[in-house]
Amino acid sequence: MSMGIGINTQKPDAGEIRGRQEDIACGVWFTSGGNPIPQLVKYKEREEVHSIRNIRVLTREKKYYCGIPVMEYLCSAVEEEMEYLFKLYYYLEECKWKIAWLKEL
Repeated sequence: MSMGIGINTQKPDAGEIRGRQEDIACGVWFTSGGNPIPQLVKYKEREEVHSIRNIRVLTREKKYYCGIPVMEYLCSAVEEEMEYLFKLYYYLEECKWKIAWLKEL
């Protein structure tokens, strides 16, 4: 009889990230526990650099996409009277940030 020891020892995989991702620069604040909290995002659109401040992190979760560890942040921000909903991805092994826009509200 199997007691389940050694079964399901692999990390659950979330598959592939959906949507188009863009490279970004991200200014973060680290908590005393070492957790990064995004504070500022800079991205390029039509050769123009844009900034998003006052980021509100709605959720934060460590996931594995195709075996790659990623911190996924669901965020919102209000800039120039527009509310944005987006996901930030922090690739732990590469120390790289990416953004996927969900929608403009």
